[in-house]
Amino acid sequence: MSATLTWRLNRLRTMGFAEVLWRTRRAIAAALERRGFGLARQVDPAAGGAGRPWTSVMPVGFQTHWYVEAAERILAGRWEIFLLRDHVLGFPPRWNRDPRTGIEVALGYGKAIDYRDERVVGDIKYLWELNRHLELVTLAQAWHLTRERRYADGARALLASWFEQCPYPLGPNWTSALEAGVRLVNWACAWQLLGGESSPLLEGGEGDSFLRGWLGAIRQHCHFIAHNLSRHSSANNHLFGELTGLFVASVTWPLWSESARWREQAKDELEAQAVKQNGADGTNREQALWYHHEVADMMLLCLLFGQANGIRFSGEFAKRLELMLEFIAAVMDAGGHVPMIGDADDAVMVKVLEVPAP
Repeated sequence: MSATLTWRLNRLRTMGFAEVLWRTRRAIAAALERRGFGLARQVDPAAGGAGRPWTSVMPVGFQTHWYVEAAERILAGRWEIFLLRDHVLGFPPRWNRDPRTGIEVALGYGKAIDYRDERVVGDIKYLWELNRHLELVTLAQAWHLTRERRYADGARALLASWFEQCPYPLGPNWTSALEAGVRLVNWACAWQLLGGESSPLLEGGEGDSFLRGWLGAIRQHCHFIAHNLSRHSSANNHLFGELTGLFVASVTWPLWSESARWREQAKDELEAQAVKQNGADGTNREQALWYHHEVADMMLLCLLFGQANGIRFSGEFAKRLELMLEFIAAVMDAGGHVPMIGDADDAVMVKVLEVPAP
């Protein structure tokens, strides 16, 4: 018996009738989508502009060389992915190739790919990490601080290559709603750092074409997440990440008829999950400190993006976040370290470059 089949049977034993029914319905929907039913349609954005940045004034008073060095490494095709340091992948990389094993995943229907089978996908954790587009934010930061066009052009080249290599709904990057959510958060941060609707990347005919492609991919991501939210035994920090991506995208690009519905659904469920997943004492109920801070990061991102666009979360939501941050402070030692309690995946929602202290 294969490891995947054993995993599935053990998982099935833990499910109640409602979850089995839900998963059966999802399997039927996936089969229909494979035949073209229920997929996101190509729809032009409605009239109106994008949302406001999560910070009213993008700061510029930093030592730029740290950001420039990081961006130069990316443009030179040298990446850092978990244990892979200064790893040569090229620029842009091959998005459907696992950077650790070198296995290239075929562009089959995404939901039909068994991403737990290393013979098929290699180490999916490494492949997905590459495709979260954390480095896009680094390139956008370098452009914002220096206004050197090569960093903005690098960001566009990175995105354009992804659109070409990862067509919806094919390949390993269309298997997980969580990964789509994290990618949207990084796209939203990069969008604002690159100047939003006033970005030089959107000028002229070439800029218009690039914008249409990017907005089309954003809508596909939102549709994918909304129709594939984690439920029942899967509804842990994965659901929180999916909702975060859907919320951030729908306030950053409120451009389609579904945008308001996506935003309200994500906000309502985030409010409920903030209380359900985090205790009144400030501890995340998964009882793993890595995921505790990751959920806190998600909540903070939602608060900031919402606040900038006139969307207020409840006092209870903000209070849970405050308690979670107090808990982290309480278990932190004098050097800023926290104990490694529970499991961890070493992933982050957005990679904010850490500049060494002078």
